[in-house]
Amino acid sequence: MDAKSIPVKVSLHTKVTDAGETDHTELHSDGTLFEKSDAVYLRYDEVMNENDKVQTTIKIKQEDVTIIRSGAVSMKQWFAANTLKEGTYESPYGPIQIATKTDSLDFNWHDGTREGKLTLNYRVLFQGEEAGYHELIIRLKGEKA
Repeated sequence: MDAKSIPVKVSLHTKVTDAGETDHTELHSDGTLFEKSDAVYLRYDEVMNENDKVQTTIKIKQEDVTIIRSGAVSMKQWFAANTLKEGTYESPYGPIQIATKTDSLDFNWHDGTREGKLTLNYRVLFQGEEAGYHELIIRLKGEKA
């Protein structure tokens, strides 16, 4: 990856399966991808509604991923393959214990095409109770150099 930051189009697709029901969500946003030390960072904003916005930063390393969301939602969650990781989720009613058990994670970026993809497959536990299986795919498309 180039050392400078790259403006990217972010397409986020989430599939959540819980209690036999499946829900799909999709988000499109503009973001920035950059490399710092031993990690790649992706930053973008999510507009929840006309008054609420969430800034999302994703830190991607070879073995793990960290997602930090702040604004209308505050959350910090770690992902590492075949590992249960504790995280934090701040709700209007106070903090909620959250954990993820990641089955797989994969990130690739191609400098030539300026395209990439982050894939995470994981189980979520709220307060120790399983709350669904998540499949998260983030596709990135950078402007041509």
